[in-house]
Amino acid sequence: MSLSDNADPKVASSTPHAAPAQKQRPARRRRALTWVLATLAIVVTVAAAGGLVWQISAVTSPRTGTITAPEAYPPAEPAPVLAGSDADAPLPDLASVLPGLLADPRLNGSLSASFADALTGEVLFEQEDTTPLAPASSMKVVTAVAAFQHLGAEYRIPTTVVEGPTDDSVVLVGGGDPTLTVDGEGYYTPYAAGASLTELAGLVLEARGGTAPTTLYLDTSVFTDSVNAPGVGMAELDDSTGPMAPIMLDGGRTNTTEKYAPHHTDPAMVAAQEFADLLGATTVEAGTAAEGAAELAVVHSAPLSALVDSFILTSDNLLSDAVALQTALAVEGEMTWAAMSTVHTSTLEGLGVDTAGLVFNDGSGLSPTDRMTAKAFTRMLLGAAGSQASSVFESLPVAGYSGTLDDRFGTAEEGEGVVRAKTGTLTQPTGVISLTGTLTTADGRQVIFSLISNGHTTGPEAVEAAMDEVTAAVSQCGC
Repeated sequence: MSLSDNADPKVASSTPHAAPAQKQRPARRRRALTWVLATLAIVVTVAAAGGLVWQISAVTSPRTGTITAPEAYPPAEPAPVLAGSDADAPLPDLASVLPGLLADPRLNGSLSASFADALTGEVLFEQEDTTPLAPASSMKVVTAVAAFQHLGAEYRIPTTVVEGPTDDSVVLVGGGDPTLTVDGEGYYTPYAAGASLTELAGLVLEARGGTAPTTLYLDTSVFTDSVNAPGVGMAELDDSTGPMAPIMLDGGRTNTTEKYAPHHTDPAMVAAQEFADLLGATTVEAGTAAEGAAELAVVHSAPLSALVDSFILTSDNLLSDAVALQTALAVEGEMTWAAMSTVHTSTLEGLGVDTAGLVFNDGSGLSPTDRMTAKAFTRMLLGAAGSQASSVFESLPVAGYSGTLDDRFGTAEEGEGVVRAKTGTLTQPTGVISLTGTLTTADGRQVIFSLISNGHTTGPEAVEAAMDEVTAAVSQCGC
């Protein structure tokens, strides 16, 4: 056998055992001992080197998959988000739970409430559901439904440049897009990235063979109404919204990083001046494109689906009004507040909604003179579910996760992820809060709902929390 660290050198040999070896002389014994010691030194050296190699290998190529840290426990089960509905789930008996919930002293104003089954349309609960009240920003859901129904999710708003009355002029024709940027980066970029004036200027110069025009005419004739909607005070045009115009940069904001930034008083002319600088034109004047003028270039907004996502999730008043006016232009042929009202009314009637007492003065709900009922909201959404407007459900904020519901449901965590709804709040006048959308019960039944409160005196935070708790309780209902 071979020598090893455990072998006794006195008896171990590299040869098979045989007869006892002859007695050696002292000199030969010394040589043998020297050889054995040398061999041992080599073995120890090799072993030490081997140990060093093992240590290096352990560092550079650590063993994996054999050790589990005692702290590594499975994560907690995630909260349900956008729970799916079950057509076979039982209908909840909301008449047994909602009267007590809606008697909450925080809801001390006029309260309109409507809950209906999403699958059958059956009314599950109603309370003053036909009383017209100011809906605040829940009105944006009406704007979204009308736009999807008539324009479609892929529709884009155009901005066009055509030939001017002279060879050294062009006409910038506003088509209603408020989301334009100077260079592709702006307020709406994270939500609804669309066209830039830099892109448009490049296309115009290319079409003109590189020759810059001397004069740029600005054509805003498509919009023929007042800059503020009926019921919206001029003071609101500073930050809550802005003066309406058929062409704007970043919604007319003076600061593209803030939602409620001050707005330009003439956003269309500001956009035209920026465009002239990019184009190399030295003069900007108001004008109108000649009928049949040759088109030099056109750019488009983001698709309507992205615009709706933006104004629903962030509750952008100006963008929702611009989309409402764009729908009016497509359906009625004119971009006016009255045409918008006509389109909203006819759209709801087409979805089976009783429009008696309803008032549509704008598309954002900023006007305190708007009127909707909780029943009209639920019937509209029930009708939208089976129409081209069903895309609206994808845009609704998710409780505790997105949009204006991102920081809501703090006192109703069981509703997080299963309630989807558009919020509404008006500070002038005070006492207007709404919540309109859909939820899924614990049994899996999908419910369409709307809550509108006017005239409460407990404060917006208290009413919002009460509505959150009401809808969360319904979402947990196994009743």
